Amino acid sequence: MKSADSNRRSFLKTLFAGAVTTAVVRGAKEASAGQTLNRQGIEETLYRETEAFKKYYESLRS
Repeated sequence: MKSADSNRRSFLKTLFAGAVTTAVVRGAKEASAGQTLNRQGIEETLYRETEAFKKYYESLRS
């Protein structure tokens, strides 16, 4: 019984270590990607404030 429990614990430790490593690597890649975009001075506009948007926003306030 102890052997099965030990194997399960070892598996879970390995799984957890892999998940943490993956999260750290992804975070580092995203941080470096964000820095690259800021250095180039790219500013992305997600939408334009048109008359249709203004009417929609006004309808939400009512």
